[in-house]
Amino acid sequence: MKKILTITCLTTMILSATTTFSSCSSDNNDTPNVQPFTAINPKNVFTGGLPKTAAEMSIQTNEKGQVVSLKSEEGIVTFKYNEATTRGTAPAYDVIMTVGDGKEKLVCNLYLNKDGFVSRCEEEEYNLEGMERELWDFTYNSDGQLLTMLRIEGGKETTTIKYQDGDIVETKTVSASEPEESSLYKVYYTSNTISTPIINKGCIMLFDETLGIDMDEMRYAYYAGLLGKATKHLPVRLVSEKYQDTSLFEWTLNAAGYPTLFSAGVEKYPFTW
Repeated sequence: MKKILTITCLTTMILSATTTFSSCSSDNNDTPNVQPFTAINPKNVFTGGLPKTAAEMSIQTNEKGQVVSLKSEEGIVTFKYNEATTRGTAPAYDVIMTVGDGKEKLVCNLYLNKDGFVSRCEEEEYNLEGMERELWDFTYNSDGQLLTMLRIEGGKETTTIKYQDGDIVETKTVSASEPEESSLYKVYYTSNTISTPIINKGCIMLFDETLGIDMDEMRYAYYAGLLGKATKHLPVRLVSEKYQDTSLFEWTLNAAGYPTLFSAGVEKYPFTW
């Protein structure tokens, strides 16, 4: 069911705290809701404007600028906003994100923190055999960037993220039930061919591909502006400490400095603005 919505070449690549790392800003913003839900706007994350398409998903917004759907040839993700919810009242879902439709779909009930980012996701996976539940918890640093991700899916799996000057430099995922599957990645913003870091003007975050973070379906929440803020620069190299493997990335930019194509070997993901 995790592959209910695939995006062309991403099918096999995108569809992961017991140890805590320090960051340049370590304050959490996962406090209870304290402001009207209607204040949420993806432009708080995509400061230069929301892409029209991302990795062949078209992005639709409502009159308030909130993302209401992501569409591709493979399926649809929808976002329903609970306008009645106000911060500090009895618990209620702020956003319902639905991946797919019909009898096989994922329903992600999202609680947001005071900055409008997901602090908890109560996921319901519907299939022909019934329904399964999964829980996600997220924390952020004082700059509004994702700091930790806890997911319970057949076992407790925690991802912690280390920052340096606004960029992710290390991600570590530890599985409580399968510690041998734990992973450590180093993230770099220069390479043999790229001597100067590329400014992340479009605020793009490809968690699985460039950061070693197994985000699965929660990656869609990022394009709605619900999963924290972007790194300052675009990653160009990812090193797996476990497998001693290096992945190199290329970014094609338009005249304004926004990415129009991400390339990782033969895999290519387009963006339009």
